[in-house]
Amino acid sequence: MTERKLLFIADKLSEDALRLLKDLPIDVDNRPGLPLEQKHAAVRGAHALIVRSETRVDKAFLEHAEKLELIVRAGVGVDNIDVEAATRKGVVVQNVPDGNVRSAAEHTIALILALARNIPEAHRMMKEGKWERSKLTGVEVRGKTLGVIGLGKIGRYVTQMATGLGFKIVAHDPYVSPRLAEELGVELCSDLAALVERVDFLTVHVPGGADTKGLIGDDLLSRVKPGIRIVNCARGGIIDEAALVKALDSNRVAGAAIDVFPQEPPGLTPVVSHPRVICTPHLGASTREAQENVAIGAVEQVIDYLLHRKLHSPVNAVVLDPELREGMQPYRDLALRLGRLHAQIFEGNPVRVVMKYYGDLFSEKAQSYLTNSVLEGFLEKRSDQPVNVINSRALAKDQGLAVESRAEGRSRYFQNMVRVEVTAGTSSRELGGAIRGRSGLRLVSLDGFQFDAVLEGHMLIVANQDRPGMIGVLGSVLASHQINISYMSLGRDRPSGTAIALVNVDESVPAAAVDDLCKQSGILWVKHANVD
Repeated sequence: MTERKLLFIADKLSEDALRLLKDLPIDVDNRPGLPLEQKHAAVRGAHALIVRSETRVDKAFLEHAEKLELIVRAGVGVDNIDVEAATRKGVVVQNVPDGNVRSAAEHTIALILALARNIPEAHRMMKEGKWERSKLTGVEVRGKTLGVIGLGKIGRYVTQMATGLGFKIVAHDPYVSPRLAEELGVELCSDLAALVERVDFLTVHVPGGADTKGLIGDDLLSRVKPGIRIVNCARGGIIDEAALVKALDSNRVAGAAIDVFPQEPPGLTPVVSHPRVICTPHLGASTREAQENVAIGAVEQVIDYLLHRKLHSPVNAVVLDPELREGMQPYRDLALRLGRLHAQIFEGNPVRVVMKYYGDLFSEKAQSYLTNSVLEGFLEKRSDQPVNVINSRALAKDQGLAVESRAEGRSRYFQNMVRVEVTAGTSSRELGGAIRGRSGLRLVSLDGFQFDAVLEGHMLIVANQDRPGMIGVLGSVLASHQINISYMSLGRDRPSGTAIALVNVDESVPAAAVDDLCKQSGILWVKHANVD
């Protein structure tokens, strides 16, 4: 007899969502708000778990889950789930990325209008019995320029709504193709500093994390158009709060509206208490509709998985059979790193990614797996939801990227090799990778240059005139910044032409070192990346 599956619902869901489970061959343990020890006991026999933000599913929690196969987060963020621990335990983690998108976009527009018309201050004055209209003169938004940083799902909704209000939209997103921007009716601006110099309002819609922490800081705020108004409904920390307060006090920034904070609740911080900052307590997804949507979406995902083994928006799932996955693991690592390297050294807004496979190792299924792995590496830092081998191709399509893969027969130099070409308009860049021995990841080509470079860790790529003494210049500059070289590979197009050095170093290369290199005679360009 087939074992009935058990779903444990640890946090509160709507009645409409729960009704979807009625009369299905799934046992339901719906006890939101249990003490932690009772949650541990409840999850012990569960095959699926639904949580919102209240329940923290960490490694210790998962140690009690003996039969768990699936965790669904009723919402977008999975910060309260230890995804790595779940993966090691073989548990699929999914989220519901679309349920609160419109609510977050509407809240952004609401804050933009509140800033434009001084609505909170007007409300406060009226409650105090004051009638001081002259102090509350606002601005119309029609004809103004709105800068949108990040054109994910929320950013796109914001552009659509703002266009209806009469805004002109200028957007910055290095991973959105010009074709998609044209379809959205927005102007793409590749230089973030140039964007902030032009816009009257600015809103950010990028993922949180180390790559976007302090994205809007002293440097950008010193360059903004005077009188700009800034909104953050994305993640706390994207705007440097201390820098924002300085820009407000100097009247460089006319006002700001903040819905998210580095620490929540934030307390009475300088930003929260500033008279020209509108604050809301992380209300972007706090609508009845959004809460209903994510609850229903979470239940539907559990039903599809437990009854039909169908996955939706998995954060950590794998796509190959275990035997094939094990054999492809070195090439998956290679593909991920080629994608990450491309993401960090490619300039412009890409429109196409072409995968070229050489050798007899790459079946059609393996090609699909590795292509998705390249896209995972290419998109993982620039998506507004977690990227993995399952969803990377769909996310690439969302960003307007055309993706191709093809078998190219045998290579002249390697038994099996992968090349990744990324194009933007008339420019393109191609990286080639291969495996040395059983697992040695190598970068073997960059455009027309050939190498045998170690593809790991912190990498510095330096192009220079091919003339005596240039390696010494490179070594001297790095030594002056206490940067140790662990490995180096050289390539050139022709004698006395252009040479490229691929240098592995022990630590991250600071911007000052890159600037010093660029100032040296004979150095043409410098790129640095971390591919781990």
